[in-house]
This record gives sequence, C-alpha cells and structure tokens, in this order.
Amino acid sequence: MISGKPSTSNQPLSSPPMRRPSPPARMMPVMFVGFDIQVPPCVTLRPNPWPCVQYTRVVMPALNQSVEECLSATGPLAGDWPGYRVREEQVQLAVEVEKGLAEGLSMALEASTGTGKTLSYLLPALLSRRRVILSVGNLTLQDHLWLGEYQKLRTVLPQLRQLTVLKGCDNYFCHHRFQLAREGRLPGQGQTLVHQFWAELSAWLIQTRSGEIQTLPLAADQISELSAVVTLGADQCLGHRCSHFADCYFQKARQQAAQADLLLINHTLLLSDQRLFEKGMGALLPAVDCVIVDEAHQLPELLIRRNTETIEEYRLQRWIQAVRRQTNGHLALFPALPVLLSQLEKLWQLIRHQLQQQGLDQGVKTVAAGSFKPLEELLLRLREQLSGLHVSAVDLTRELRQLTQWIELLQQARGDESVLYCDLVEGQLKIVAARLQNPFTSLNSDAVAWIFLSATLTVDGCFEYFTRSLELSGLQTRRYHSAMDYEQRAMLWVPADLPLPSAEDFFEAWTSRLLHLAQQLDGGILALFSSHQALQASLPLMQECSGRTVLVYEPGVNRHRLLQQFRQQANSILLATGSFWEGIDVQGAALRCVAIDKLPFAAPDDVVSLAWKYKAGLEQSSVFSDYMVPHAVTRLRQGVGRLLRATDDCGLVMLGDRRVLKKTYGIRFLQSLPPMPLTESEAEVAAFLSRMGITRKGASNEFFSTEKN
Repeated sequence: MISGKPSTSNQPLSSPPMRRPSPPARMMPVMFVGFDIQVPPCVTLRPNPWPCVQYTRVVMPALNQSVEECLSATGPLAGDWPGYRVREEQVQLAVEVEKGLAEGLSMALEASTGTGKTLSYLLPALLSRRRVILSVGNLTLQDHLWLGEYQKLRTVLPQLRQLTVLKGCDNYFCHHRFQLAREGRLPGQGQTLVHQFWAELSAWLIQTRSGEIQTLPLAADQISELSAVVTLGADQCLGHRCSHFADCYFQKARQQAAQADLLLINHTLLLSDQRLFEKGMGALLPAVDCVIVDEAHQLPELLIRRNTETIEEYRLQRWIQAVRRQTNGHLALFPALPVLLSQLEKLWQLIRHQLQQQGLDQGVKTVAAGSFKPLEELLLRLREQLSGLHVSAVDLTRELRQLTQWIELLQQARGDESVLYCDLVEGQLKIVAARLQNPFTSLNSDAVAWIFLSATLTVDGCFEYFTRSLELSGLQTRRYHSAMDYEQRAMLWVPADLPLPSAEDFFEAWTSRLLHLAQQLDGGILALFSSHQALQASLPLMQECSGRTVLVYEPGVNRHRLLQQFRQQANSILLATGSFWEGIDVQGAALRCVAIDKLPFAAPDDVVSLAWKYKAGLEQSSVFSDYMVPHAVTRLRQGVGRLLRATDDCGLVMLGDRRVLKKTYGIRFLQSLPPMPLTESEAEVAAFLSRMGITRKGASNEFFSTEKN
C-alpha cells in the first residue's frame, strides 16, 4: 500500500506514516557493503527496524539547481553529457513534473516519442526532496533506466541522491528452494538441474551481492529453467519463518527499499503490493509522497489481469484429461476419483445449461457466488483425493496447484470486494471472479500524488479512456509533442488491393504485399502481428523471402538477443507479437518499415474483453466504442511508435487492415496517429522510398505489377 501525504515546503521531509517502524528523519539512501559495515565518523547510524542487516545513512549535499537550469544550454548536462542537446519540449515536461512533485499534484502527461520522457521525470525526481517511487513497464525498462539514464546522470551530477531498485520476489535466488532442490525434496527435475549447474551456482553465490537470478553466468534458456527451481513468488515466501531469512536476497532488497528516498520498481510489483497487503502478507513498498508511473498506458489492462481470475471450460477439460492420464494405473488406491471426475464433467454441463436458460447467450451475466457452492464442494473433495494420491504414488503438483487456484477463486468471490460473472464464448463457458479494489483510488485523496506518463495516453486527443479505465478524477492533463518530423520522414500505407481481415485469403495477400515491399526497401522490417496464430499463418510465405534474414519471435526466445540480431543483420525481417509492439528502440537503417497485419483489437474471449463487457453493462455504455476501440487505438499507436526513434530516422508504416478506411470507427485510429501522409498507392510509396534514399539497389519494377488501375 502506497500512502503518505506530500510535503508542501522545500525543507527536508519528515518521514510519512509507515506500516513498519521507521526513523523520524528524512530517509536517505541505504549503502550496503556485505553484511558488516564500518561506519565512518562523519556518518550517523539511523534506527534499524531490520536487525538482520546493518546500514548507514549517507548525507549528500543538496544540488541547488532547478531542473530548467540543469537542462539549459549552459547547464551541466550540456557540458558533460555526450550528445546532449536542449529540447524545448523536454524542458517543459521536466518543469511540469518538478512542479507536480513540489506541490503534490496528480497529473497525466502524454509525451510523444522523441521528447526525452525518461530524463524529464528522472531528473526532477532525483533533485526533489520528496520521497518518490518510480514505476516502469517491465524488468527490461527497469534495467535500462538503472544502467542507462541514471548512471549517466550520476556521472554528470554525482551529488544526486541514490536510486534504489526493487524487483519481484521471483527475480531473486531463494536459499530455501535451493536447499529443497539439493535434497531432492522438490518434484520434477529440481535436483538434477542444481547438480548440473553446481559449479556455476557455487561460484556465483560467492560473488553476487544482489542475488538477482538474471545475473547468473548462464544462457537465457538455462537461467529460465533454473529459475523455476531456485526462485518463488512473494505469496509463497515463508518470511520470518524461514531459516534462511537473515541471508535472503529478496528480504535484503526489501529492507533497502523500505529506507530509500527514491525507489525504482515495475508495474507488476506496483500492483502486487496491493494484493499482498490485502492478504495480510505485509506491504512490499514503503509510504511515499509521490508515485511516478512511466508507460502508464499499460495500467488499465494490467489492473484487470491482476484483479481477475477465471475458470475456463477448455482448461477444465484439459485438467480432467491430465488427471486421468496421470492417475491411470493407481486408481485402486483411490477408487472414488473416477466417479468424482465424471461428476465434475456433468456438473459443469448442468451449470452451463442453467445459465443459458437464464439468458447467458445474450451477454455477460452476473451471478451470486453461492450459485457455485456445489462446484466448490466437489473441487474440495477432488483435492482431498488427489492430495492423498500425490503423497503416495503420483506427482500431481501442477494439477493440485491449478485446483487450489479454482477453489480460492470461488471462495474469495463470496467476499464483498469481489464480483462473479459468466460469459459464453463460442459455446465455451467462462466463470470470472473480479476483485473490485482499485489501488489508484488513493489518488482522489490528498495522501499521495500520482504522475502518469506515456507516449500514448490519449485517444482522439482526449484522456477520457485512460481516466475512466482507472476511475480517476481531478487529474491535471497535458500533451507534449516531439520534434519528430512525421510529415516529411514517414508515410502510412494501407494497400488498396487487400481483402478485409475476415477473408480466408487475407494473410496470404498481406504477406505477398509485404514481400513485394521487401524487394524494394533498403533497411530492416519489423512485422507486428495481432496474435501468434496470425504470425504462424504468414510464416511459411515469409520464409521464402530471398536476400533477407527472417527472424521469428516465439515463446521462450530471448528477446534481447533477438533484437540485437535484428539490429546487426542488415535488411533482416523480424516477425513478432506481444511485447514487441512497445518498448523496443531500433534506430537507423536497421528499421525502415513497421508492418502491421490488423487493427489490434483484443480477442472477445480474453479476460480483459470480458471485464469490459461487465463494466460497460454497469455504466450502460458501449463496450466496443468505449473500451475495445480505445484499447486498440492505444496499441496501434505503440506499434507505429517503433518507427521513428531519432530525428534522422525515416520509414514506412504498412497497415494491412482496410477497416481503418472503410469503417466509421477508422477515423478514430487515423486521428490518433502522428501526422503523416496516408496513401493506398504503391506508386506513392515507391516515390517516398526514393525521396528518402531507402530504395534497395537493383530493385525492379515488380513492385508496381500488382497495383490495380
């Protein structure tokens, strides 16, 4: 739980109310050197609520310069930061963030690509006397800010205060899990993996100070495999009950975070803190004056996913099949098990039939949690049977974990702070339990200030979708446009001869047009797909592309390594989905085209879509116009934003979805994109490529051969 009241003066802060004992003085950075620290005479120790680790308060001299002075042409950055140049929009944004910090204001600020957004909030936070949390979109961005912008600033301005980093519990090595694996007390291949990497683990444990599992000197796939054995989630942590508590890397990181003036986290941790606190497991994050949230456009979807759990028919069927397969040959021990599984199948069919009779076919239906009491009781009986079989004969860890999640879903849904609703998608029943708590409701009080930043907070130039999705009010809003010259250096191409995405031959036609473009374009191509299935539909044709390396992002592939390969291999094509729509930065000739197959609408059976249906029903609004379209607009803006990353970049956006021109909602997409020329003509595309000097040498006129007159 993040709480606290912003201070209104420029004097050193008193510590805001904390959930755990804290010293009355302003909190300063914690500097760890192993487990025992020699304290210099000039430094004073502060009261220690965490007895297992000693720390010191390091008093740094204040930097008596404003943000505007630091960013000016005569400021320290202009003199000592390689390649730094004054950007007026960056200065304006930084001054606004500085004002929000000083006055405790909550605001939403949209800053287009090229504004220099990261520096615009990081520098004011470092100069401020406020206690601040910085939250970024994911672990990659967290590492990038820590190792990139922050280290550069500390080089130029060494008197800036310390930034502390905290990640989720499952990013840190767990001594308890390691011991269980060594002793063979974990199911699966835990002991084998620990023995396989024993030499690397032993050397790393002697050297590491953070215990972050990603710093292991192993390949990414090996780290991922080992991580499942020697890490665990925060809700599984034993805490003070653990015999390794004093040596726990995660607990040490939490202790540092509890004392930090400036803390860097990611959105998953930001939202997890609320859930863990409600479960009585203690807050991960300290009380602060302000939370600055970068990539804030992710929050509406993340909040739904963190607050929603489901029982889906197809997963239930797979689970029953898996249990039958796993227990075959051991049923003599528990003869009641087959009967219970058959009863579960029949009960599920009965529930679906009853809900259909009550009008479920017409849309999302809210139901009383007690309606599923028979289902909950049957699942509890199944868990009792499977637990006995697990102990005596069969490894059913995964099946039991899934079963427990379903039971907890139904039990928690009986509380006042949850709602239970159902939906029928393509004949498949989904039971959805949604928590009603919103961690951002504190924004409407004076306890903490929130500053939301992103390049894509608006739809049609309005912040309404973002504020409505998070139930925010009273935000100050402002947009900052970058100096990127989209009108001259970019073009949006919607090919005239493509069928609509619903056509059977759409992917074949779209891929064919992209391959024709690849023959003409000099530079890399990033092809963003709306789903993994869409990528697979285009992949066979794309692999026939001659003269270009085709890279494919698939689950399990190391994202960073794939991006490096894309940057380094000239004229390569990267086919990707998911996270590649945002947060990647590829400049110059390595990226000259972003090709997007379809408007990125959420799947109708996705848990986010179901939550929108429920919410739109309460509001008596349109789920399509008020939620699905704005969400797709935001995602498209993120995808298009991959193209121009520096002022001298240029290139083409190819969009294969002609609904953007044919449907009435298409104008909302077009008006939300950067101001670049729109064309359906291949001839105009060819002319643009020529003008930009990015036509491939030796390109033929084949590009024009399929254009309709």
